[in-house]
Amino acid sequence: MGLFSDHQPMFVEVETTTYCNRRCTYCPNSMFDRGLRKNEVQMPEDLFHKIVQDLGRNHFCMQFSPHNYGEPLADPRMPHLLEMARHEMPKARIALYTNGDFLTPQLFEKLTPSVDAFVITQHGEKMPPGVKEIFDESGGSHPKIRYKTAQMIKANASNRAGLIPMQIKRREACGVVMNELHINAHGQLILCCEDFLAQKVFGNMRDMTIEEAWSSEERLRVHRGNVRGDFTLDQCATCGHGRIT
Repeated sequence: MGLFSDHQPMFVEVETTTYCNRRCTYCPNSMFDRGLRKNEVQMPEDLFHKIVQDLGRNHFCMQFSPHNYGEPLADPRMPHLLEMARHEMPKARIALYTNGDFLTPQLFEKLTPSVDAFVITQHGEKMPPGVKEIFDESGGSHPKIRYKTAQMIKANASNRAGLIPMQIKRREACGVVMNELHINAHGQLILCCEDFLAQKVFGNMRDMTIEEAWSSEERLRVHRGNVRGDFTLDQCATCGHGRIT
């Protein structure tokens, strides 16, 4: 059995592109130029393959998502990458988080065999036309789609470790680092999903295996402090959730 046979990450997030077509006020992409097309960084396909192959070799059966702050469906390689992920990780639950702007019924049909769940968040005033077509064709709902609106995001928004100015309730403790692995398009193993600027990096997946990433002594040291509420990193101490009006 692989290293994960006893205690697996609950969630593994791998960003394939930094580009996002939207600049939502509750996202750091509205404040920094990381998400612009001219600055786009795409994770090399061989690195993505290495990561999902490592996960599959360790019998990974929890959730895998190909995103971080980039829009996954803005990456034209996504159908192929998801097919690769499904092949290497047959036991995993693959969830695709997307704004839906690039989704069409044809693309949805192509992706469906590889994807267990589509989490679509409407960030504009209207439902993206392709998503509306999918719902219309499926009678108003689809078992693989979880649909959210920007209002739902704003009702319990994160301040993204202090980057988004808003009144928040700070976390008293946090188990994210303990339970999740987050890898950005550069291949960096970052602190968590809130670490937009990659202020805390535990290594690069080009130089380490998924086993080494999961058992990193420094990463474990941070998470042991966080679950006790002993935040040694500034971004952890300032992280919280609140309502955006």
